Amino acid sequence: MKSDTNIFTCNQFSYPMIGLLIATVTLLVLTVVISSAVSAFDPNATKYVFVKKWGSRGTGDGQFMRIHDIDFNPSETRLYAVDRDGNRIQVFDKNGTFLFKWGSKGTGDGQFSVPYSVDVVANGNVWVADRGNHRIQEFDKDGKFLFKFGSFGAKPGEFNNPRQVAVDKDMKYLYVVDSKNNRIQKFFTNGTFVKSWGTLGTGDGQFSLPVTIIMDSKGNLIVNERGNSRVQKFDSNGTFILKFGSAGKGDGQFSEIEHMATDSFDNIYVNDPQSGPDGSGMARVQKFDTNGHFITKFGSSGLGEGQFTDPEHLAIDSDGNVYVTDRRHNNIQVFKPVN
Repeated sequence: MKSDTNIFTCNQFSYPMIGLLIATVTLLVLTVVISSAVSAFDPNATKYVFVKKWGSRGTGDGQFMRIHDIDFNPSETRLYAVDRDGNRIQVFDKNGTFLFKWGSKGTGDGQFSVPYSVDVVANGNVWVADRGNHRIQEFDKDGKFLFKFGSFGAKPGEFNNPRQVAVDKDMKYLYVVDSKNNRIQKFFTNGTFVKSWGTLGTGDGQFSLPVTIIMDSKGNLIVNERGNSRVQKFDSNGTFILKFGSAGKGDGQFSEIEHMATDSFDNIYVNDPQSGPDGSGMARVQKFDTNGHFITKFGSSGLGEGQFTDPEHLAIDSDGNVYVTDRRHNNIQVFKPVN
């Protein structure tokens, strides 16, 4: 009697077929696990809790005369911190343990006059906007001086209060927010001028005291302005994309806007001291999506844990933890997202 060919039995599954099925299931499980590891935190997290803080006023290791910008190296084993009024760079691990330092006041190579911001790039080199000396300096990961360019003025390649430098992921171009010239300047990383854009004003692509320039994962440039209380986004050639923000106390509004950072999802975090005449006096960090839509805010004014007097700069690690510097308290506070 012939068997019914439409009925399958266990004997009809060969060992290779079973092996292939097991391999497929294993691959699917690994894909889910890897995806979960990459997306370690919720990009839309709305709650942040205080984790720890370190720092105080002083000239000792781990103390600051005025804490300013911070940035991680690519492996996040080092956090570089600018001590603005101490005219030095201090380096810590992620837990706040002091590692080493360099810099002193002056005009020589590796010296500073009001160092303002730091950008640590893909190869581990450290770029510093040396505001008072109207120049940009480059160092290796251990603080050895490598290169400098810039001088005071308003011509191409000159600066008047350069407050931040941002280097692209290919380390081909760098961008400088030239604050008192109300423009952005673009250079090759050897210091050769490429182009600039911006004039004083309130229109798209105009500025009133721009203070921060950062870059998202697509290479777009994000600039904020203290005078216009807003954030603008441009492509890498300076073409205007969008803007958000206005002066005030509400969500998505700013008063005496400070500096910014992005996370791995291109969300934008903005320090908002709320200390100006339009402000509420309640200092905070505001979080927006990549298109400028408000997501959440955290922090308040005071001396306690998770409170600020004047939040200045910030950095976000790969786990979504937010490191905030408070220039009046001279400390670094860490906040963790709650998914």
